[in-house]
Amino acid sequence: MPKKWKTLESTEIFKTPLFRMRYDKCELPDQRVMAKYYVLEFPTWVHVVPMTPDGELIMVSQYRHATEEVYLEFPGGTSDPRTGESVQEAAVRELIEETGYEPQSVSFLGKHMPNPALQSNAVHVYLATDCVKTREQELDPYEDIEVVLIHPSELMKQMQHTGGQHSLMLATLAMCMGASQSFT
Repeated sequence: MPKKWKTLESTEIFKTPLFRMRYDKCELPDQRVMAKYYVLEFPTWVHVVPMTPDGELIMVSQYRHATEEVYLEFPGGTSDPRTGESVQEAAVRELIEETGYEPQSVSFLGKHMPNPALQSNAVHVYLATDCVKTREQELDPYEDIEVVLIHPSELMKQMQHTGGQHSLMLATLAMCMGASQSFT
């Protein structure tokens, strides 16, 4: 089994409010030294798989400029440890902001790593059940999000037809399939 590398030095090369980029000087288990291994540090991300009392998923459709495509996604975003909010509180906050729906129950399904070769963060996944619309969306200044209600079986058909394309959503969906009878 491969062994961990030893970080000899770490140098920040870029920092924004959304992420930080650094390179590490690493010593491998066989004593080879890699002078620059680049790492992107993001805050913890959250995904919420929200369901209405009728068993429909509450999803969001939004444009992603890097690929110039519109994607159907689970509501989500980032946590902000500076505010003292827990990861679960961040998940519920993102759900309410993006959709206007509030859950009666929230449970942690697990976490997955977006890109462990280059990124240090995790995506924490929550199942939110019995969600009811209680308010209008409270979007960030540059968010343009459409709420979409869809039955899990219809989502599965769409994913089979398109092949998915959004790896983070597919990873979250796979976690849900293992945890909920609604997806079978």
